[in-house]
Amino acid sequence: MRNAGLLGAVLLSCLAVPAMGEEEAGDLDASFLERASGACNDDDFPALLWPFANSAAVRDNHSAHMIVTSDAPGARPVPLDAYLAKDDFPIVMIDFSYVTTESFRRFEAAGGDRALLIPVDVQINTAQDERKRVDWAPGRFEPGEGDGPGTLIEKTGPGGYLLFSPTSDCWQLTADIREVPPSR
Repeated sequence: MRNAGLLGAVLLSCLAVPAMGEEEAGDLDASFLERASGACNDDDFPALLWPFANSAAVRDNHSAHMIVTSDAPGARPVPLDAYLAKDDFPIVMIDFSYVTTESFRRFEAAGGDRALLIPVDVQINTAQDERKRVDWAPGRFEPGEGDGPGTLIEKTGPGGYLLFSPTSDCWQLTADIREVPPSR
């Protein structure tokens, strides 16, 4: 991968976003927006997903005006502004792997304790109408070769799916459906 160094630097820089000043965070968002634009131009959905997962600016730019959500039984559409204000997109990419956003926040609060990160299995499927469905679930993984968490051994918690619909020049998020955690 010829851009692995740059990609790694951008991904690692995501760790510092909350500690950055507004100007640096804006520069990082501009970088993510540029990468998202390139992914759209190349018709490369996986390349769009990682800046989407890591940047509120990309989510704002590549989301429908209404997002169907569910974190309890029954899905309902919510306005984009309300969806973005919750600031709880379920996954973040760090070091070539997706993790839960909740675990990423604990990781940051603990000063970078990697043991707090919960890896996520991500599967991208394409429908005949070019919609993309991103199924995600936290899990336990068997280490593999190369980048990423390895092979999923077992699902360890509730996940969900993200639905992206094609637009004239890219895709936009139209649904964020979460599984309901089992009752205790």
